[in-house]
Amino acid sequence: MRLRGLRLLVGMVGLAGCNDPFAILPASRTNTVDTLELLAVNGTELSRPSGYSLTTKGLLRLGLDPPPVFNAPPFDFMYRIDPAEGPQFAPYGAVAVPSPNQVESGRPGLQTTPTPFDEITEGQQIGYTVDRAIVLTTGLRLYARSSLPNNCFLGIPYYAKIEVLELIDSTRSVKFRILTNNNCGYRGLEPGLPTR
Repeated sequence: MRLRGLRLLVGMVGLAGCNDPFAILPASRTNTVDTLELLAVNGTELSRPSGYSLTTKGLLRLGLDPPPVFNAPPFDFMYRIDPAEGPQFAPYGAVAVPSPNQVESGRPGLQTTPTPFDEITEGQQIGYTVDRAIVLTTGLRLYARSSLPNNCFLGIPYYAKIEVLELIDSTRSVKFRILTNNNCGYRGLEPGLPTR
């Protein structure tokens, strides 16, 4: 009886894998470029968004919005204006102590790049700054990596590319464009349904 049940289970796993048990599921979320604005977390109202989550592709009001995923950091990066260094994007680890059991590769991070925004086709897997802020200038381009856990059952982060469009002194805000790929197992950073 046990052998029959084991055969049935092996058969079901084989069918579910469609001949490749290690294949990732087809992408189902279309990559789009969004133009967004964040207000500095310091010196502006709490009701205005200062953080961003790659998991939800959403702006967050820090201190008011719950974390997008249970047991995850409340944001992947936030906007702040440092009195000495000026406008910055800060990953979560730059302003909070990460969980002691979270490895560096599972922490949200940012990485600058000289590559033009439209020529960035794939997220970087290594080289992220996870524990300090990145000073912003107009035209700066960055890679971004989400925190873990997120909604990806494979236990890997989501990826994005960012370009700073404008730093607005009068509103203490930053306008930027971002393309976030939150398809589990994919790093492609081009508009449309990713294939890689």
